Amino acid sequence: MNYSLVEYAKHRTQINQKQEALGQVTERFEILSAEVVKEDTLLSRLGEEIIETEHELSSTGNSLVSVQSKIEQKLQRIDFLRARVTELQERKQSAAEKIEKLREQMNVFDENSARYRAESAGCEKMLEEKTRNVEQVAAAIQKVSAECTSLEAQLEDEKSGIIDIVRRTAQLHNEVQSISVYRNNLSSQKDRLAGRAQTARAELEELLTEKAQHSARLDDIEKGLSDLNNSLESKRKNSEEIEGSLAGDSKRLARSKEAASALNSELAILTDMEKRCEGLKPGVKSILRNRSVENNRFDYVEGMLADIIGADVEYANAVEAVLEGQTDSLVISNTSRMLADSEQIQALDGRVNFICLDKTEPFVDSNDLSKYECVKGRLVEFVKFDGKYAPLAWKLLGKTLIVDSLNEAAELAGHAAKGYKCVTLKGEFVSTDGVIKLGPLGKATGLISRKSRLRQLQDTIANTTSEIEEIEYQIEKNYQKKIHLDKLCKELRTAVYEANTEQMQVSSKLSVIEQNVKRLKEEEPLIAGEIDLLAEQIAQSVQKEYDSKQKLHELEVVNNQRTEHIEQLHTRHSEQKQQQQALSDKLTDLKIALGQITEQSKALKQAIFSLDSQVQENRTAAGAAEKETASCTEQLTAAQRDILGCEASVSELFVEKEKNQESSRLLQKELQRLSEEKQQTEELIRVKRAEKGQTEQKTNELKIELSQLEVRQQDLVERVSDELQIDLAEAYKDYTAQQVDWENIRTEINELRGKIERLGNVNVDAIDEQEALENRHEFLSTQVQDLNSSRAQLQQLINRLNKKSREKFQETFEEIRGHFQEIFRKLFGGGKADVILEDAEDILDAGIEVIARPPGKETRSISLLSGGEKSMTALALLFAVFKTKPSPFCFLDEVDAALDEANNERFNMLVREFQKDSQFVIITHAKRTMSIADVLFGITMQVRGVSKKISVRFGEYEDESTAVA
Repeated sequence: MNYSLVEYAKHRTQINQKQEALGQVTERFEILSAEVVKEDTLLSRLGEEIIETEHELSSTGNSLVSVQSKIEQKLQRIDFLRARVTELQERKQSAAEKIEKLREQMNVFDENSARYRAESAGCEKMLEEKTRNVEQVAAAIQKVSAECTSLEAQLEDEKSGIIDIVRRTAQLHNEVQSISVYRNNLSSQKDRLAGRAQTARAELEELLTEKAQHSARLDDIEKGLSDLNNSLESKRKNSEEIEGSLAGDSKRLARSKEAASALNSELAILTDMEKRCEGLKPGVKSILRNRSVENNRFDYVEGMLADIIGADVEYANAVEAVLEGQTDSLVISNTSRMLADSEQIQALDGRVNFICLDKTEPFVDSNDLSKYECVKGRLVEFVKFDGKYAPLAWKLLGKTLIVDSLNEAAELAGHAAKGYKCVTLKGEFVSTDGVIKLGPLGKATGLISRKSRLRQLQDTIANTTSEIEEIEYQIEKNYQKKIHLDKLCKELRTAVYEANTEQMQVSSKLSVIEQNVKRLKEEEPLIAGEIDLLAEQIAQSVQKEYDSKQKLHELEVVNNQRTEHIEQLHTRHSEQKQQQQALSDKLTDLKIALGQITEQSKALKQAIFSLDSQVQENRTAAGAAEKETASCTEQLTAAQRDILGCEASVSELFVEKEKNQESSRLLQKELQRLSEEKQQTEELIRVKRAEKGQTEQKTNELKIELSQLEVRQQDLVERVSDELQIDLAEAYKDYTAQQVDWENIRTEINELRGKIERLGNVNVDAIDEQEALENRHEFLSTQVQDLNSSRAQLQQLINRLNKKSREKFQETFEEIRGHFQEIFRKLFGGGKADVILEDAEDILDAGIEVIARPPGKETRSISLLSGGEKSMTALALLFAVFKTKPSPFCFLDEVDAALDEANNERFNMLVREFQKDSQFVIITHAKRTMSIADVLFGITMQVRGVSKKISVRFGEYEDESTAVA
């Protein structure tokens, strides 16, 4: 019992000690908690003060920047205004000089105008005089021509009269002889009838002669009139035919010009594609460009294979099918020089194929192709090339056979010798080694077709141009013919009118003659009634003989007179012809002089008009210069007034700038003080929190120990109560501590317990339970040991991962930082940017701040940039990360929405640069971004409620354009 009391007292003492220690520790914990809360409040207040100070500092900085910007703007404004003043003064001086010069020019122009007007008036008078002279000479020529025509008619009449006189003389000689015979036989009858019959016959003969002459003249007139009408009708038909021909030629000319325009447009497009080297690899373009710029560089390059081997359009597809992938190859004449330049060539952008001309061996082939009926010939026989490239052409195309169809090509490839190839005019390719190429040719294989089409277009345009020139010449020729025919028709109509008039006159005369002939014929019976009067007939015969002789004499006289008259007419006709020629020459000279005077008059009028226009322009320019002078004066006054205002504003802004700088210095000092105080407070809080943690840990340890002591005490009370039926707490109230040998007591207790155990019930399972408990304890101890070991290993792994992560993060951060600085300058065209880590104990917990300075601006945080600048900076950081760890795909959603055209173009350039290693899928509304895409996808709703995807592949479109070309 005493032992239990001692144990109970011991436990009670320990519990009291622990409770007292726990109270002290709890009180210390509460004090530390209050201090931590107080320091946290102080730290929060300092943070708010720092934020307010930073805000004030930022506002002051912004004000300072704004003031500095205003000062620079004002200074720039002053410089601009001073330059403007100088410019205005120069403009004013220039305007004054211009006014003086214009006035001098106006005086000169007025003098020249007066002189030209006087000369023009003189030319007008001379023109009128020359015109009158031309009209007079033309009238004289017309009169002389009429006289010549009259003389020619008289000559014809006189010549006809002489013939009639000769014929009449012969008749009279015969008649005199006959009358003499008749008079000898019937002298009495001849005298009476001869005179009267002679008179009637003479008159009748004269009338009949005149009638015959007029009838002949009427026939001539009718024949001439018929010829004139026929000629007029023929000329009219010719004119109509020519007019129809002109209309047809005009339509042909329009069609030819339209065709020529279409051909020239196509030629311009193809020529532009040739100049831009469309369809060539970048490396090939670079070499050809360097060869054309630098004469000695790449001079061993003969040119592209497509330039060396040409073909007609009909065979272009076949050639391209065979040379697919080689048409842009470069033919070189010196392999060693090319190998010497290999480093420069490899530095070019893209791969380049070369064909060594000096390594080409002669073509040798002994196969007989005549046994193949489907073979049109070797392809090399249908291409064009220079003689020195013959080995190359035969090597490339010598074993290529042209056939009509793909089936024939496939059949022939199975029988032909090894190495032969068959191709159709459509570009279908079959080789003896089983390779078949079908379908449309690729984008890079249209070079020969394009060049063939270029040559064909040039030939067609030349032929069309020749045809147009020929048609224009034919139109001009027909037009001149039509003018000539119209003039002839007019002259023929005039001649027809004159012939009709003359016909009416001759017809009227012929009618009078016929009446007289009728009258004389009616008198013949009266004469016949007097035939029986022989005497009268003889007298008439004598008279008739006499009259005949007299008429014969008269005819001879008339014949002599007419001969003399014909000579006179010839003389007069020659004189009139000479006079007509002289007048024609004079008319030609007058017309030339008239044309010269007319041109001189036109030139003078044009000069007068030009001088009047220049005078008016000078007046207008002088007025504009005077207005310019007045405007310059006003602007000078305003500019000087603005300069004074700007200088005053600059002075005020400098004062404001000094105030803002002073405020900024004070705020920076205050911010530094608050930051130092905040750091001290944070350090104090860290110490307090560490002490608080230790105190809390110590409190928990004391509570655990106190709980253990209370459990032990409670176990002791329960055990004593169970064993001795004594309330140990009540017994402890009367307990007094004594000096006892507790070792002997423990020994005695153990002995007593042994006796009790021997006396009472024995738990036979106690050993097994103890063994189980020991096993359980051992197992749990092992588990605890394993957990502690695993915890240590995990802690080591975490430490190792943290170390590796810090190293990897630092390495990646530095790499991204370098890429960000580079890409930022590319996107902005200059400037400077950086990413920095904020101060922290652990680099993995540190924040990242982005600092950017676009060109022409100050360094500032990204939060102070504009929307477009933020987008560009974010893109630079995004592409920097992407460049550090690239991906096969990249999706961008309207990242260029806030970019202007210039920034959009730089963004597109960056995308094209990254396009070599990654494929981009971009959602955009910017046309410039769309222009760099290979494929465009869009969603349209052609039918309401039904969405449809459409796509455009630029490569296919370029292939189609090349095929069409």
